[in-house]
Amino acid sequence: MRSSARIRSIAYGANLEVPPERLRLDPLLVDAVAHWNAVYGAIDSLELDSGPYEGWARTQLLDPASPPNVEGLAVARKLNEIRRCYFWFFQPNADDDYKSPTLCPMCQEPLSAYDEGLFPQLLCASDSLVLEGGYYRDDDDDEGS
Repeated sequence: MRSSARIRSIAYGANLEVPPERLRLDPLLVDAVAHWNAVYGAIDSLELDSGPYEGWARTQLLDPASPPNVEGLAVARKLNEIRRCYFWFFQPNADDDYKSPTLCPMCQEPLSAYDEGLFPQLLCASDSLVLEGGYYRDDDDDEGS
């Protein structure tokens, strides 16, 4: 099942997704995750396509109050009752002018750096959000200089 693609349970130290079958989820919750994943995945694909829908899709992905994010956050809250879960919040980190956010897009409080995983991440524990970040896009350029 791929429905946990962006609703992640971060095992601190391992920083990996937890296979949904290990959580023994109620079938209604599995359906909720699968529905959200299908809707979010469609919008994410439109953003990646770089076609006429890219701007609209990006607006949806970056807006915490957009329907796919509201639905995803609601599913993440239900999963949090079973196991600690963070909602992976979209960031346009492939953009040339990308700068990691410093504030949570939900509560506007400072994000906490989490550097023990596979790549730098930013967390908001109170809103259960995780964002890729903690660096600037041009940091990669500095390594080759």
